[in-house]
Amino acid sequence: MFTLTMRFTLPEDTDWSTIPALMEDRARNLYVNMPGLISKAFVYDPDTREYGGNYLWERRDQIDAFLKSDIVAGARQKFGEPTYRVHRVAAYLDRGKVYVPAATATA
Repeated sequence: MFTLTMRFTLPEDTDWSTIPALMEDRARNLYVNMPGLISKAFVYDPDTREYGGNYLWERRDQIDAFLKSDIVAGARQKFGEPTYRVHRVAAYLDRGKVYVPAATATA
């Protein structure tokens, strides 16, 4: 498993009251059933003008494909270059259940 943390800095005149509905729409129409995507938290912060997501993916190549996708290309065209980081996941906690990727599992 891998995480991708991605942030765009939105313009100063952004209407932040519209962002939650926009993110919900994107979740329902762009990200549901995306191959390899386990979860995504849609995040924003009007104080820092950040808009983005925290993603959990099955494999690194799926992140690479996503970063080359039309979804990211459209966001880059609209908002400019994002900042992002990719990390390996040693363990994942979801509502009290711990998941350990096979490659990092201990005996």
